[in-house]
Amino acid sequence: MIGFIKKLSAIHLVLILVVLVAFVMIAIDDRLSTPEHTATHAQAKQTLTLAIITDLHSCYYGEGQRELLDALHARKPDAILLGGDIYDDKLPFTHADTLLAKLGDITPNLYYVNGNHELYLPASTYQQLEQRIKHYGIHIIHGKGMSIQVNGKDSGVNVYGVSDPVNNAQFWQDLDTVGNAANRQHLNILLAHRPEHISDYLHYPFDVIVSGHAHGGQWRLPYLVNGVFAPNQGFLPKYAGGQYHFDNPNSRSQHTQFIVSRGLAKESTRFIPRIFNRPELVFLTIPSGQ
Repeated sequence: MIGFIKKLSAIHLVLILVVLVAFVMIAIDDRLSTPEHTATHAQAKQTLTLAIITDLHSCYYGEGQRELLDALHARKPDAILLGGDIYDDKLPFTHADTLLAKLGDITPNLYYVNGNHELYLPASTYQQLEQRIKHYGIHIIHGKGMSIQVNGKDSGVNVYGVSDPVNNAQFWQDLDTVGNAANRQHLNILLAHRPEHISDYLHYPFDVIVSGHAHGGQWRLPYLVNGVFAPNQGFLPKYAGGQYHFDNPNSRSQHTQFIVSRGLAKESTRFIPRIFNRPELVFLTIPSGQ
């Protein structure tokens, strides 16, 4: 090896160094990405765009959270789904508050379920957090369903939510409640923080299921390994990020589209940086059936 290195010219060494630096810079690139998905087997009364925000962990996205807000204003979503761990149990709440306080300027259709890190907070702190979320005009939908209204009209889309399984009994109660409430005459969306319960979600008539929690497996090898490790799924997680499709005889279309966001956590995981795994603000378009 030493002999080989000695034979390389200075220009070759510089080129190798440049390639290595470029590879590392691409690998640790943490600029915001905005992937787009389209509902494949579900239609609404009118075309809808949904924004999916998960696993922010109160991280920083520019002064006043401008990176996230600019992306949202550019797409003008009809509804925003907040899929848990928006706040963190270790970091200050400031950046999460800054973002949530501005979402009502984009749409009144704001829906939230909690994540495990929010439930790691002391119970009294979490209760105060829920009051703050409600103050921002955000609907907390644990064990509830709501119809998405656009310009005063029913879109034909209902969104349901479950709390995180940190509170195990409440999670199962929520899932049973919303699963039995889901009306097959509508398009039903389930917002649930954890993807590893997908087999349980599929017992019910949900056309689209949205989760986070996996952080994209933290490290990835594009086209080879979708994620290296995810909480509660372990190594080489099956549902690290992206979209998945399932036959589901319980849903109106006999099909369920499962979207797992890679989330937005950055400084909350600074000791294990994201590798080939840019944070993401996901958009889902549901086409019109008219």
